[in-house]
Amino acid sequence: MDMTKADIRRPPGRAPEEIHMDRVQTGIEGLDQLLYGGILRGDAVLVAGAPGTGKTSVGMQYLYNGATKFNEPGLLITFEEFPERIYRDAENFGWDFRGLQEEGKLKVLFTSPDVLQQDIVRDQGFVNEMIAEIGAVRAVVDSVSHMEGPSEEKGNFRESVYGLVNALKAASLTALLTRELSEDEDIGAGPEEFVADGLILLTRSYVTGQRMRFLEVIKSRGTPHIAAPSLYVIGKGGLKVMPPFQEPFYRFEEAVSTGIDQLDDLLGGGIPYGSFYLMEIDVDLHQDLFDASFAAEAMEAGDRYVRVAGLSDKQSRWRALMKSAKLEAKLKKGLDSGEVVFVDADYCVDKAADSAAGRIGAGLAELCPPEKGVGIRFQLDLGRLFAMMRPDLAGRAVSDLALCCRGQRSVVLGMVTPRSTPPEELGKLRAAADGIVRVWSEGSYSFLQVVKTVNSVRTPVYAIKQMPKPPFVKIIEA
Repeated sequence: MDMTKADIRRPPGRAPEEIHMDRVQTGIEGLDQLLYGGILRGDAVLVAGAPGTGKTSVGMQYLYNGATKFNEPGLLITFEEFPERIYRDAENFGWDFRGLQEEGKLKVLFTSPDVLQQDIVRDQGFVNEMIAEIGAVRAVVDSVSHMEGPSEEKGNFRESVYGLVNALKAASLTALLTRELSEDEDIGAGPEEFVADGLILLTRSYVTGQRMRFLEVIKSRGTPHIAAPSLYVIGKGGLKVMPPFQEPFYRFEEAVSTGIDQLDDLLGGGIPYGSFYLMEIDVDLHQDLFDASFAAEAMEAGDRYVRVAGLSDKQSRWRALMKSAKLEAKLKKGLDSGEVVFVDADYCVDKAADSAAGRIGAGLAELCPPEKGVGIRFQLDLGRLFAMMRPDLAGRAVSDLALCCRGQRSVVLGMVTPRSTPPEELGKLRAAADGIVRVWSEGSYSFLQVVKTVNSVRTPVYAIKQMPKPPFVKIIEA
């Protein structure tokens, strides 16, 4: 299997040149991936969460990484912790804040909201002096919750936060502002959330009885971000964020196209020869869209195309899509020459009756013996197979066919509707598959996610929409 190294730093489906705006990297493992490389320079981002979720740790790590990794000095303004406590907590993570302060790369300011408010309205206050003294590039304010007064003064609170954010921007600082939430408080109502350019939410949820921490980028004004709740841990060295996606370990130099270029890119180049990939498609969606894209690509590429148990009558939607792709003549020519083969479900039923061992897959493979330099692309409508055959025989046929294709210039793409497939057999299919793509509907929209591939891809969830012409399906990217 030929392969090349993948650029694992880029978010799935995103060209490297699209993410290189002027950004400030947090240096926090996993977080910069969600932010497409970091925070836009000059922005103010709110980090909100309940007590114990690690808001202050995020800010401290942001400043430490800036000073030690990117030569960007920083200012920490705190309303609740004395500097000595800050130094002690930093040491627990292995961060020498005292040393950074002595080197002129960090300033820690313990003050009150009122004093800070009075200072930032002055042209030359002590905050500006600190910024100028070390040439600060980054800032952290911990926390803006302390700037909030009684409920009747909400308007004043918004003005205070707005004034603070403007002062930080006027000083050309890229800032994190922390905000404390109660355990049951919903995000989205605080005035500081509207003033900030970005919003990062830290939460805790139970996973099989154990409480785990999750980070989600809720907002990132003027730049794409991946809004996927991501597990994070806090340990020696600070936070580590683990996004729920995995970049391809490598990209295939030679692979079969699905007929949808965007999906091929997510898969790391397409479907590699010798593999069995499974597409799980919800009953509310038209499987024919994906069928037609795969078939059209096979005919254009010159590989032999074998359609198993599909609806191949002249009035079928699949036929209509092939006609719209201007492949009707090529389809007829392929059928006449044997380069295109239709195998109906009745053939599979008859094969099952003739073979107690259930060697249906081998029988299918025999229909198209491999020829030197010619690839074979099997496409199976598993829903029809399971509807017309005993589930165990249908599952065995698929596994057998996939096994016959191993190591050959062949691929098997199976289409299945999870809700219409016996759970035990669906589990077997998923275990046997080298790759899995899931497509489903929620409300008025449709979505796609790659959850398994030969090269270890797992993508975020993408919205998709149907199109009247090839590739018939478009993946909506940020």
